[in-house]
Amino acid sequence: MSYPKLQINVRKLEQNARYEIEHMANWGVTIMGVNKVFNGDYECASALVRAGMTMVAESRLYNLKKIQDLPCRKCLLRTTALSEVEDAVRYADITLNSDIQVIRALSREAVRQDKVHQIQLMIDMGDLREGIWFQYRDQLDAVVAEILTLPNIRIHSYGTNYNCFGTALPTMENGNLFVKICRELNQKFNIEVPLFANGNSTSVRLMEAGMWPEGANMLRMGGLHEYGLDYVDPYYLPGYYHSDMDSKRLVSNLYILKAEIIECYRKPSVPYGELGLDAFLKPHEFVDRGVRKQAILAIGRQDVPYENIWPIDEKIQMMGQCSDHTIIDIEECQQDYQVGDIISFEIDYTALLAIMNGNSVSREYVDD
Repeated sequence: MSYPKLQINVRKLEQNARYEIEHMANWGVTIMGVNKVFNGDYECASALVRAGMTMVAESRLYNLKKIQDLPCRKCLLRTTALSEVEDAVRYADITLNSDIQVIRALSREAVRQDKVHQIQLMIDMGDLREGIWFQYRDQLDAVVAEILTLPNIRIHSYGTNYNCFGTALPTMENGNLFVKICRELNQKFNIEVPLFANGNSTSVRLMEAGMWPEGANMLRMGGLHEYGLDYVDPYYLPGYYHSDMDSKRLVSNLYILKAEIIECYRKPSVPYGELGLDAFLKPHEFVDRGVRKQAILAIGRQDVPYENIWPIDEKIQMMGQCSDHTIIDIEECQQDYQVGDIISFEIDYTALLAIMNGNSVSREYVDD
């Protein structure tokens, strides 16, 4: 069996997504299932569809191509580039957009492909990422007015984003204002855009506090069913499969990284000789703890950053990493680790993103 390897528990992922749908339905919220951290992985996207999600979103067009046969609607999360308009219309049913130049190009391409393309029109409520700034109402009105004249383009929903770039948190204040803007657009232009997508997984913090903006009825969700966490003030939400480790580590036992020991010796804990910079041009500080038993794993920063993985054996101490090797201290472990043994880790979102976007870690799907 090949290592390093990532085990993905697709049964737990499916159950988390199913519970998420039910959980959100209590608040009248429809879910668009975000699969982007998995880099278009078909098995993970399939778990969302089996759970009952009717819309699956990716942030890269090449990942939408991977899941084009799934029986669901597909959404391109990242704002469409002019250079990818043709494929956006071909592979995405819905795209997130706000720039009228791009929307015009999508209209022309939709006419050429004889399709009706839908957009989630993005409104920036303060996070400074994509969308028309919420205070620029004339600009927003002008964009909506022109969209309504464009052939083969429909507004599927209004959307906003929180807590990604500008770290602006979802609140009742900005949520209610977002809904107010959406309703005013519908009324002003005599249209019935039905879905108001008030953010992403971080918006769940409002529900957990017993609050939710009346009229907000859609969310783009990935992190919640993937990790079962509230990311704003990290804690595990009831009803979801999640890690048993400290919630502040932000890891999950749905994803177990396994790496093989390729060397195991007792060595001094401080290097010998004059010290310089490491392979990534960083200095290191070492504490003299005497001679310790250490092991080298066949995995490195090229595969995943060691700061984002946590050994399941709590006695293991992470020492550091170069591009191809991860060095661990196993002096205090009860198990007598040797060359060929496998060390298992739970991983956070950053680590999962790195692994799934690389090709050096094999994958195994667990269905238990």
